[in-house]
Amino acid sequence: MWSLILDNRKLTDENILLRKEVFGKKSEKQTVADDCQLEMIELLSQIVPNVAPTQKDEYIDVKATKRRKNHPGRNAIPDSVETHEHLIDLPEDHKNCNNGCGPLKQIGEQKRTVIVRIPAKYERHIYIQPVYACNKCKDTPVAQEMPVVSPLPRIIPDINLLLFVILSKYQFHQPLYRIQRLIYHESQIWFTRSTMVGWIAEICVPLKRIYNHLVSAVKNSFCIHSDDSKIKRCGHTSYMWPYVNGEQTAAVFDYRETRSAAAPREFLKGVKPGTYLMTDCYSSYNDSVKKYQLIQMACMMHVRREFIEAIETKYHIEYNRKILRFIRHLYRIERFANEKGFSVEQRFDIRQRCSKVILEQMKDSLMNPGITIVPQSRTAKAINYALGHWDRIIRFLERGDLPIDNGIDERVIRDLAIGRKNWIPVMSDEGGKRMAILYSIIATCKLNCINPEEYLKDILMRMAIRPAEADVSDLTPVEWLKARNGGKLPEKKPLYPSVR
Repeated sequence: MWSLILDNRKLTDENILLRKEVFGKKSEKQTVADDCQLEMIELLSQIVPNVAPTQKDEYIDVKATKRRKNHPGRNAIPDSVETHEHLIDLPEDHKNCNNGCGPLKQIGEQKRTVIVRIPAKYERHIYIQPVYACNKCKDTPVAQEMPVVSPLPRIIPDINLLLFVILSKYQFHQPLYRIQRLIYHESQIWFTRSTMVGWIAEICVPLKRIYNHLVSAVKNSFCIHSDDSKIKRCGHTSYMWPYVNGEQTAAVFDYRETRSAAAPREFLKGVKPGTYLMTDCYSSYNDSVKKYQLIQMACMMHVRREFIEAIETKYHIEYNRKILRFIRHLYRIERFANEKGFSVEQRFDIRQRCSKVILEQMKDSLMNPGITIVPQSRTAKAINYALGHWDRIIRFLERGDLPIDNGIDERVIRDLAIGRKNWIPVMSDEGGKRMAILYSIIATCKLNCINPEEYLKDILMRMAIRPAEADVSDLTPVEWLKARNGGKLPEKKPLYPSVR
């Protein structure tokens, strides 16, 4: 009988989570009815004794009022936008007073701004090379060298059309058939999808050299973020393994046919012993950690996610919220360090003085919940997950430059997840590898707040005039950005003014 009750609890929890996965919101944001100021007092009391108030505060209930927010106004239009002024004036015979007083005098003017979109314009450029030769001596014919008008010599699109196809697919997640139809509606030119696939295949040949440098940048880092995500492959499921270096300046996607231990083992070959590896504790990493003597870390976001799922089952809500408060305090400390621009040493110091205390109290609450928890419940599963990986979870305390979670890697995966909903399946392993190259370069540009179109347009034309064996380390996104800013990395600025 008891086993039936436990099985029923387990199946009920799974049903609740499945319904939320299908019908519920995807956000993990938690709205807790706790006063933020009291939480900060609680946090300070954990760090410095006798900070909490000694007497009970008196509170007065005030009815909430909804105030109308002032509209921020339109965003400013950049000066770089071409401007045309149109004068809408009265006819000359209407510039006299209707009462016969004489001509009217201008007392002001009214203006209205309209932003006009001009559809893309396609042109056919034909480059003609006159060939000359001597009629008497029959010397070798000569002609002016053809200028570099495209990064690839044998394809018909110029750099702008080529980048439109690439970025539409790999940055803005459009499948090729939509890009094909859009080009046709704008120009009445019909490029087959196989033709556009050929363009992508050819452009990935020089970009593979940039990709190899990004792989080296990730492998040579003191810390590597790693995760995996499935992609649709014709006939079966393949996987893309994204890796980000600890400095968060390089991202690499590694295409693999499986999710087995061979995937990270092959990619991480050559990584220095003692390198930190931030993962989701998936068992496929264990072989690589042991073989290459890596130091494995666990993601705090995954711990938080386990307790959020436990709350969704409507059991042990207060206890789960208590654990989430500990995690919230840890992230507040990290945010405080970011806002104040703490150095590595300062961040290490605040982690030792503050975060370590919170983690000790969190572990005590995990080991001694103070309530009866059914072993098959989601709360028990969350507790076992946290305690089972505790040494990896608290490893970020060892250094000030170690991450608390794997959030940067999950943000890199986001573009892949969005695009996955729009594509037709990848038709070959070669197509998956080309996808990895382009996603890696675009993701690295985004990490460094570089416009991918501006970057690719510049380096592709420069690589077109370099020998195939020439060094291209100066053309990686980070080095390209340094060269444009006096040899230093500028302060990162968002690519877009707002997320809204």
